[in-house]
Amino acid sequence: MLGDRIFWIPAAIPCKCPEAVEAAAREKAEAEEKERRKKEEQARLLVERLQGNSGMRGRFLERTFENFQTPDSQTARAKETAEKYADSFGNLERKKNGLFILGDIGVGKTHLSAAIANRLMKNGRPVMCMTMIDMLARIKATYDKREISEGEILKVYETIPLLIIDDMGKEPATEWGVSKIYAIINARYEGYKPTIVTSNYTDTELERRLTPPGGDDTTARATVDRLREMCEALVMEGQSWRSR
Repeated sequence: MLGDRIFWIPAAIPCKCPEAVEAAAREKAEAEEKERRKKEEQARLLVERLQGNSGMRGRFLERTFENFQTPDSQTARAKETAEKYADSFGNLERKKNGLFILGDIGVGKTHLSAAIANRLMKNGRPVMCMTMIDMLARIKATYDKREISEGEILKVYETIPLLIIDDMGKEPATEWGVSKIYAIINARYEGYKPTIVTSNYTDTELERRLTPPGGDDTTARATVDRLREMCEALVMEGQSWRSR
């Protein structure tokens, strides 16, 4: 507006000729493809970061549902249960939202738990998956380091969206080790945090395995009692893969 005069500036009218329409469509497709590639790269980097922080390494990262062998119907049902768990992770029941995967050596317990972890990380969900021995070793390692404390490590174990403890009860128990495992399990129990445990032992056998030689079994029983409340049992039977 200048004085009492008003100037109208017409908006540019896009050309509707076939060449212009084709060029606009091509530019739109190129922009969409660029955005798709950008999102794919972001997703890839996220998965790599999650894997790096997961505690998983080597063969753990190669175990998927796709390469899990199902030589019999019972093993196939176990795979179906585990895959359903992974795919419905965001909609699990609040209370009994974990798995206690029980079976003899070599029947595929670790493979299925790692497959769950890899599926969730592929979908952008943080997971920590390691043996009980490695978990305790990481805690012990903080005693000689200043850059990270025991409390910080425990906080990760207690709050990660999914914690997978492989081979619980494999090694002889100590009072220190059982007290740390109980603290982690109890914190996750109180916070309704999904937890998966694999073991060669039934719940009653695990109580004995988690009791230090000649020691009191109170902490061991409390730990297993929490797991009973937190986890659905998934029993795996059959011949060991390693002997096939």
